Amino acid sequence: MKIILITTAIIANVLTNIGFKYSAVHEAVPMKKWSWLAIGLVFGLINSVLFTESLRYISLQVASTIFFALTIVGLYLVSVFWFNEPVT
Repeated sequence: MKIILITTAIIANVLTNIGFKYSAVHEAVPMKKWSWLAIGLVFGLINSVLFTESLRYISLQVASTIFFALTIVGLYLVSVFWFNEPVT
């Protein structure tokens, strides 16, 4: 159960940032901008709930380390392969 919670929290966090990125890309089209921002915020809420629930089973120091490290790896992969951003 604890692995499922922390894994889905990480995925939701990556999806949150994808929504924010699309919101920033669609700056010129307000409807798309606000729609993507809303999607990002929904995934942000899901992320927060799942991460909080995972703290019932995993200590804060371990959960935070896993969560932030794998989120960074996930965001790196998404930025390179999905958004074609340069590797610096």
